[in-house]
Amino acid sequence: MPLPQPAPRDVTTPSGKTLPANFEIGIAELDAQHKRLHALLERLRVAVGKHYGYATNAILDELAIETRIHFAVEESLMRMLSFPDVETHVIEHQSLTQQLERFRKRAQDFEVADELAAFTLQWLNEHVDRFDREFVEHFLRAGVSATAAPRQN
Repeated sequence: MPLPQPAPRDVTTPSGKTLPANFEIGIAELDAQHKRLHALLERLRVAVGKHYGYATNAILDELAIETRIHFAVEESLMRMLSFPDVETHVIEHQSLTQQLERFRKRAQDFEVADELAAFTLQWLNEHVDRFDREFVEHFLRAGVSATAAPRQN
């Protein structure tokens, strides 16, 4: 019998942006990471729109770091909890990482940076909705607390 899932609802970020309900998967730590990634993408979109080259590069660097951290957390949890489809998920992560690096190398072109922000936001939405939801029930059954979240400083 599947565990009950929270009803999807829109999520409001600290900047006041509303994320689609599919960003929230019901595991607080991963939801917080998804929100941070989305906030970085919003900052990237603003920096690109204003042609702030230095800020764009700094945000791209931060996005690369946060993405690697997020992927490492997910992949570690999947392996520790014996998630059966971990390799497919890892391949999906590797694919995005490679695409992000290709975009970053061409980021001085603001059209490319804008394309990167749009691509990454679309990828994140689809990935959370299609792939991350697959492991939620498995994680909860394995004893992961849905409410465990990082402490705010």
